[in-house]
Amino acid sequence: MIIFLFFLFFKLVLQSEVEELKYINLPIYKDEIIISTSSSETMKNLIFNKIYINSKIGSNKKNIKFYLRFNEYITYITNNYYIKEESNTYEFTRKKEGNDIQYTPNEFHTDDLNSGYESKDELNLGDYLLKNFNFILVDKLNKDKEFYYPIIGLNLIKDKNIRPVLYKTNFLEQLKNNNFIQYKIFSILFFNNEDKTDTQKGEILLGKLPHEYKEKNKFKNFFFDEKNLFWLNTEIGDYNLKWKLKFDNIKYVEQEVLEKTDLVTELIIEQNFFTGTLEFKNIIHKKFFEELISKNICKEDKFYNNRENLNYFFYSCNSELNAELSKEKNNKEILEFNSNSLNEVFSFKLSELFFKLNNIFYFAIIFDEYQMHGWKLGKIFFEKYPLVFSLDNNAIGYYNQNLEKIRNNSNNKITYILIGMVLILLIIIFIGIWKYNILKKLLPRKLMANELLDEYSYNSNIDNKNHQNNEITMEMSYKNKTAENKDNNKLGI
Repeated sequence: MIIFLFFLFFKLVLQSEVEELKYINLPIYKDEIIISTSSSETMKNLIFNKIYINSKIGSNKKNIKFYLRFNEYITYITNNYYIKEESNTYEFTRKKEGNDIQYTPNEFHTDDLNSGYESKDELNLGDYLLKNFNFILVDKLNKDKEFYYPIIGLNLIKDKNIRPVLYKTNFLEQLKNNNFIQYKIFSILFFNNEDKTDTQKGEILLGKLPHEYKEKNKFKNFFFDEKNLFWLNTEIGDYNLKWKLKFDNIKYVEQEVLEKTDLVTELIIEQNFFTGTLEFKNIIHKKFFEELISKNICKEDKFYNNRENLNYFFYSCNSELNAELSKEKNNKEILEFNSNSLNEVFSFKLSELFFKLNNIFYFAIIFDEYQMHGWKLGKIFFEKYPLVFSLDNNAIGYYNQNLEKIRNNSNNKITYILIGMVLILLIIIFIGIWKYNILKKLLPRKLMANELLDEYSYNSNIDNKNHQNNEITMEMSYKNKTAENKDNNKLGI
C-alpha cells in the first residue's frame, strides 16, 4: 500500500511538471528609435517596430536577440551575430559527400532569405533549453544590410510541401516537437504601464491562451474571459499566406462607409504604424490636415522604405497640434474597423493615431505612393486590441470587450438593486419597530405570571382588610345597639 501511494505521488508530481511545460512566456523588448534631424529619416526608422526576445546560443552562451516577424515562418541567424566556429555544440546538418566536410550554403529564396547553412545548436531561453535547435545560418539575404539580424518567423505555414529543412526551423513547431507547448498558438501582450526607462514592453505567450495565464492582469487594460473569446479564420491568399483579417466595413465616422472593396487587412507586428489607402488619405487630408498645413502647424512629406523599395507619404506636426487634439471634435473615434464575426468595432481616436518624438507629432497612418498593399495594421492595433494566433487551424482569436463591459454593467446593476432592496427592507423593519413601540405604550400591558401572583396577593390582602373592617364595623354596631338597649331598659323605655 505504501509503495502504491508513493508511486501515485511520484506520478502526480511528474504530471504537474509536464503540464507546467505546456506553455512558455518570454519577455519581449524593443530597440530604441534612432531620431534624426530630418523628419523623413526619423520616419524611416520609426516605421519599424523592432521587438525581440533575448536568448543564449551555443556552448559559449552567445547572446542573441531574436526579432519577431509576421512576414516569415522560418528561423534564421545572421552570421554577423553568430560565428559557428566559436561553439563546440554547433552542427552543420547538411554535409557534402566526400572525405572532407565542406560547409556550403544552400539556396532557399523565402521572403527574406536567399541562401544559408542548415544548422543546429543549443538554445537557452531563460528557464527553457532547446538542445536541438534548428535554424538557418544566413549566408545572404534578399534585403539590404539594414535588416541583417536574427529572425523568429511567426507567420503561417501554408502546407508541409515546403522544404523540410525550412519547415523544421519554424519556432512553434520546434517548441511543440520538444514538448514545451501543446498547441501552436501565441499572443503578443503589452504591459499595462510601460516604463520608458526599461526596454521590456510585454511578453509573448506561447502554447497557451491568455485567459489561462495566471498573471494576465498585468497587461494593458484588457479583460481575458473564455466566454468572450471569438475566432475568425485568416484570409488565405493565392501566393503568400499571411495573418489577415477581413472586416465587414471600414468607416470614417463622418461618412457612412470608407472602404467598400479593400476590407482585407494585413496584421504586421514588425511595423509601428498603419498603412492606409488613398481614399482614406484624401478624406483625412481634407477633413483635418489641409487647414493645419495652411497654418504651418502640419506638413506632408515622404520617405523611402528600403525594404520594400517604395516611397511612403506621411504627415508630421509641431507642438501646436496639442491644442487641435484637445478640441472635442478631435477627441472622438474617427476610424472604425467593424467585424461581425468577432462582434467588435475596432475604433481609434485621432489622438491615438499620433506618435510624439522630440516635440514633433507623427501621424501613425502612412500611405504608399502606388497603393500596392491596402490596409496594414501595425503595433498600435496590437497595443489596443491584443489578438491570439493559432497555427493549428489558421485562425485569429479576439476577446470581445463590449461583452465584458455589458456583463460588468449588468453585475453593477444587480448589485445596486440588491443594495437598494436591503435598504428598503431595513427601513420597513425600522418603521415596523417604531410603530410597534408606540402601540405598545398605548395598549394595556399584559401582566406576566409573577405580576399576576403579586396582583392576586395584593387584591387578596385588600379584600381581607375590607372584610375585617366590615366585621369590626358590624361588631361595633352590635355592641352599640346592645349598650343602647341596656340604657333604654334602665330608663324604662
